[in-house]
Amino acid sequence: MVSHIDISRYVRFASRIDELQYMEVVMSGQPSVLFVCVKNGGKSQIAAALMRKLGGVSVSSAGTKPGSALNEEAAMAVAERGASMAGEMPRLINAEEVAGVDRVVVLGAEAVVEPVAGMRGRIETWITDEPSQRGIEGMERMRLVVADIAARVETLHDELLGPATPQIRVFEPALCCNTGVCGTDVDEALVTFTADLDYLKAQGVDIARHNLANNPTAFAENPVASDFLRVAGSAGLPLVLVDQVTVATGRYPDRDELRRLAGLADDLGFAADNSCCEGTEAAGCCPEPVAPQQTARCTPTSAATGCC
Repeated sequence: MVSHIDISRYVRFASRIDELQYMEVVMSGQPSVLFVCVKNGGKSQIAAALMRKLGGVSVSSAGTKPGSALNEEAAMAVAERGASMAGEMPRLINAEEVAGVDRVVVLGAEAVVEPVAGMRGRIETWITDEPSQRGIEGMERMRLVVADIAARVETLHDELLGPATPQIRVFEPALCCNTGVCGTDVDEALVTFTADLDYLKAQGVDIARHNLANNPTAFAENPVASDFLRVAGSAGLPLVLVDQVTVATGRYPDRDELRRLAGLADDLGFAADNSCCEGTEAAGCCPEPVAPQQTARCTPTSAATGCC
């Protein structure tokens, strides 16, 4: 028989908890999700705990007919995945939170949540795996239930937060100073690269550099960098990785290449008046190539000279 965590003594505080939890979701500024099942003691609590562990999303859960206890096996199976249902309790869903979250997820076919006026998100239903229909019970059943919900939660998490920012890592040879300024000596390439990294960091790019002299542990802990160093040696550095994929060796990418690697949109554009005029190329009418879509405005003379 499934044992339960008795929370009946907390029922008198339920309405206040509802209000505080909803306000936390609204005020966070993060994407938000409400998980719902009938009793709010098992599947919806599992989903909420797993989403909280992933982070970046405001999470709440509720039931259409809440019980008085959490499912202990659910709490144990969630804990095995490093998540927690501690401090949670079944509570009744309300129209205000349905209207205020970005996504309402109903787990199972038994619970029904109707749309409400003015809701900013949408409602979706997950028909989750039910191992008991295959004769699987106890903790074995619960682990399978949690595994199914975990996969769905990870997909929803990615959807709510959007595509992940590429992770750029630069592994450099032993340098006394990676800024490029060491005493009276100045390495212009390193000065430029340092400025480019600062620019990308200001754009919110996840980028970091590791100097072999100052941080050899970073090389040892990264399998790609470690393998590269063993084969090519420090003479092959710098090594540039994007999401653990090698994109450059033996050189530093310039700012435009770094922007592309980081997935930043090209906002450089072309000047509206940067089009060619016949016979004036030598005078500097078109010092830079124009955009491909402007080539129709080029004359045979300007196109032949490479102006367009």
